[in-house]
Amino acid sequence: MSEVSSDPRSISSLDVLLNDVKVGTIVRTPGDFNAFSFEDSYRATGGLPVLSLSFRAATGGLRKDPIPVARALPAFFANLLPEDKLREAMEKHHAGSVRAGNDFDLLVALGSDLPGAVRVVPSDGTIVRFDSLSAPKAKARFSLAGVQMKLSVIKNTGKGGGLTLPLGDDQGSYIAKFPSTSFPGVSENEYANLALAEAIGMEVPERELVEQSEFEGIPKEFETLSDGKVLLVRRFDRGANGERIHIEDFAQVFGVYPSRKYEGAAYHDVAGALNVAVSSAAALEFVRRLALAAITGNGDMHLKNWSLIYREAGEKPQLAPVYDVLSTIPYIPADAMALSLAGERSFKALNVQRWKAFANRARLPEAAVLKAVVDTVEQVNGFWWSLPERKVVPAKVLERIDTHVRLMTPILGTGAERSPSAER
Repeated sequence: MSEVSSDPRSISSLDVLLNDVKVGTIVRTPGDFNAFSFEDSYRATGGLPVLSLSFRAATGGLRKDPIPVARALPAFFANLLPEDKLREAMEKHHAGSVRAGNDFDLLVALGSDLPGAVRVVPSDGTIVRFDSLSAPKAKARFSLAGVQMKLSVIKNTGKGGGLTLPLGDDQGSYIAKFPSTSFPGVSENEYANLALAEAIGMEVPERELVEQSEFEGIPKEFETLSDGKVLLVRRFDRGANGERIHIEDFAQVFGVYPSRKYEGAAYHDVAGALNVAVSSAAALEFVRRLALAAITGNGDMHLKNWSLIYREAGEKPQLAPVYDVLSTIPYIPADAMALSLAGERSFKALNVQRWKAFANRARLPEAAVLKAVVDTVEQVNGFWWSLPERKVVPAKVLERIDTHVRLMTPILGTGAERSPSAER
């Protein structure tokens, strides 16, 4: 006898679990309103382990339940779902049970493998039993936020190896990011930028470049037409034994919908939140990562590309490892920072005065912020030019990154312009 979840369209109530703790319920009401309410037992704990800082009151404990939303999930849950082409592919994969554009349907379908430690299951536990009928073919049920074609995959060990898509309730422990017809060399670009981040002391997940031929059984709706390598990155929201580790991105922290990830907050808001919720050291590490984005020409560090991670008991957040770092300048020459930095987005405008203004808005010491920026620029110049991973980046892409690094070195700080590497 096989069992599968009910048709998502027939389900009207979902239990929200944080690992094995029931934290609340999402109810779909007539008129297609979606209402989320906290479980009394979870509210009695003061909201621990933490689901999201967005739900926590300034005085401690939990806020009131969010207002029901028409034809959409509350922002925290909407941010658990894929976007654009990846969403279209997943909706096509679940065609017949997930209505296009329906967040609730898609959350039901993908609820077993969401980012972080969140799971959703039908509230009544209803299952469809197939005693005499053939069970439907198992479907991929992972969700990864973002727009790039990327899959949660299982890395098989032993003879033959290979990479496969988790089906049913299985979980992937790696993210496979596929090449793009629009952005040649994007996998190699990100691979080299991740290596650079690690070289200058940032926390970066394990990664490797693999051939597309190593993947088995990828459904056609997830296939891409692009040739080239696939970037394989270990998921930092999954432990060594597959245990879920909770994370939330800053769109979730600020209660911003994915459609507003480029304007829902400014960089000083993120830094300020880190300073209060985590530590001043975390806020300054964020500054280092901002400086890295500026010097390498990364115009895509929006709210969903910064996250908090809740390790151990899940009560205290930390800044999550670096992810989704690449240079966008080779593909979009006029690109700029994804969010405002003290009122500016243009890379060329990020001079010392701008960083001082950012520091004041974030309530961070000016001297510490400027030191973090200058130190990062000097470290990049100390490692980038001889980094072994440079050799995998296509020549034209690498040339444009190098040109941007040389351009930004004197702009980002008076101390940095004395670096001998800037003269290369």
